[in-house]
Amino acid sequence: MKTVLSLAAAAAAVLSLSACATTPRTDLPYAADATEFTGWLKLSGEEFELYAREEQVLRPFARPCVSGAASLDEMRALGDLAGARVRITGRTAAWSSDLPGNRLVHERATIRNTCGGAFVILADDIEAIL
Repeated sequence: MKTVLSLAAAAAAVLSLSACATTPRTDLPYAADATEFTGWLKLSGEEFELYAREEQVLRPFARPCVSGAASLDEMRALGDLAGARVRITGRTAAWSSDLPGNRLVHERATIRNTCGGAFVILADDIEAIL
């Protein structure tokens, strides 16, 4: 009888975990239809990663985040803003695994979507928030 109860408990646990796996994420920090994004900036080559919380920037491979890029010239000039709180204005683009080379180019800057999100930010302006 004890084994039957243990199996029933294990089955209930598996079912509850599988229900969690199919539930859409509600903790994503940014909306796909936004045009202004505020957060902490991490630079990764020609693309940036934007995080909602400062402590995320300090952890490698932190999630959730949103990848994006500004023009290549602006991306090259952003070195001083790595780890800073920023405001980004721009638009988003849906990410698809069907993109040629699994990348998107925005004003000569290559976005590889390091964050792995459903969309990326195509930035027009990035400014520090003091």
